[in-house]
Amino acid sequence: MVEEKTDSERIVEISRGSKEGKTVWPCDENTAYVQLDMHGLALVPQPSNFRDDPLNWPIWLKWLVLLQVSFLAMLGPFNSSVVNPALVPLAALFKVPVGSAPLQTTTTIILAGVAPLFFAPLSNIYGRRPVYMLSTIVGIVATVGSGVATSWAGLIIGRVFSGIGTGAGMALGAATVNDMFFLHERGTKMGVWTVFLNNGAHAGPIIGGYLAQKAGVRWCYYLPAIVNSVAFVIMLFALPETLFSRSKENLARHKERTYPQMLFSFSRNALLDRRLHIRDLVRPFEMLKYPSISLTFIYYIVSFCFSSILPAVTVAILFTNIYHFQSGVIGLMLGLPLLIGSMLGEIMSGPFSDWVVHRYAERHGGKRKPEARLIASLGSMLLCPAGIIIYGVCLQRRTHWIGPVMGMAIASFGLQLVTTVSYTYCSDCYKPQSAEIGSLYNFGRQTFAFPIGFYALPFANRIGVQWAWITLALITALTSIGIIVLMFKGEQWRKRLGKPQFHTDI
Repeated sequence: MVEEKTDSERIVEISRGSKEGKTVWPCDENTAYVQLDMHGLALVPQPSNFRDDPLNWPIWLKWLVLLQVSFLAMLGPFNSSVVNPALVPLAALFKVPVGSAPLQTTTTIILAGVAPLFFAPLSNIYGRRPVYMLSTIVGIVATVGSGVATSWAGLIIGRVFSGIGTGAGMALGAATVNDMFFLHERGTKMGVWTVFLNNGAHAGPIIGGYLAQKAGVRWCYYLPAIVNSVAFVIMLFALPETLFSRSKENLARHKERTYPQMLFSFSRNALLDRRLHIRDLVRPFEMLKYPSISLTFIYYIVSFCFSSILPAVTVAILFTNIYHFQSGVIGLMLGLPLLIGSMLGEIMSGPFSDWVVHRYAERHGGKRKPEARLIASLGSMLLCPAGIIIYGVCLQRRTHWIGPVMGMAIASFGLQLVTTVSYTYCSDCYKPQSAEIGSLYNFGRQTFAFPIGFYALPFANRIGVQWAWITLALITALTSIGIIVLMFKGEQWRKRLGKPQFHTDI
């Protein structure tokens, strides 16, 4: 098979004959000059000369959109986790066993993983904005329905549609980031998005514990519905379309849009004429044939499940039994350490990974090698397993509550390294397919985490919390081996397999 060059390698070859600062569009095999960044390195991807090209938007608009899609990504986990500190009173309200209470959380989790398999192809045809808007409306209605449910079955049905409605923000955000930002910016900007994505499940319990204690369990559903409604109103006026086709044919016929047109016009003049096909629904799984995707995918979903979801579905019950905390304090115990760990982890992941890639490019003639970014995730290979073990051992030995809390914070720190670097690395490798990659990651994360609410505590009861959590930590450590392999073999495998031949114009 003929080796295919990455966008970075092709643009670097073109730019070698360029004069610094000289820019010409389009950038193809016949172009002598390319647009350069402030360090004199070629911009990847090359922007068009249209002002409505998201790559050419003013920085304030890019940040406005970034914060909105990041907030939408947060609302999915936030929606499902606000009630987590109050699982005991929730079970009492609906007269079900306490062990069954996590089902309402895991139901939302799995549907938020499945729904984007439909949202991703729709967003590549009709644009990101309509999908965000539609899914948010579904989420608002379903979450209100969960709050007014009078039976356990009714609550579960509400949580099904809540998961569907909140899934888009969790899966499409990475693609939206790639629509607006250049390769050398993606680590930092993707880090902003992943901080929100990871911390929705951490911020929810901080609020939910005291909310359930003071206003009742039902307000753990009403509040997310209110927050989603506010987000929808803001999106209506401040979330323009980011999908933009860069094919020569489309650029030749493109008519520059005004800001109101980017909000309310659905003429699709920025897109190629696409149609929805059955195969589009399985495109995310086709990406698994590329080791850069499959190996990071496995490591990410395992790390997310055992570093984030494991505490989410076990803290309320274990901390009630061992430390006799009420729901308000349990919310703080669950949310704050995970939130703090994630924030600190982002400092060492997004900006650091961008710096690593930049330094590599300076030393290799402007070539930005995606595998260079993986160095920033090495710390997670120790931190995630160590945090999980500390959490389990301290609970088994009934140490002071600060012990398991520190374990959760350490695991969360490591998870943020995994999340930001994995998403950004995959985007560097296969940027046009970022919507499919985001859907795949989201599907794997949510479905792998779904059953943990059923087996974590029974497993701990059978062999003890300490050994159960050590087992899960060892599984996490085992999956990290793939990252080491990619650092040495990733570039070779990418060139041998070539690029996916769909959505190449994005």
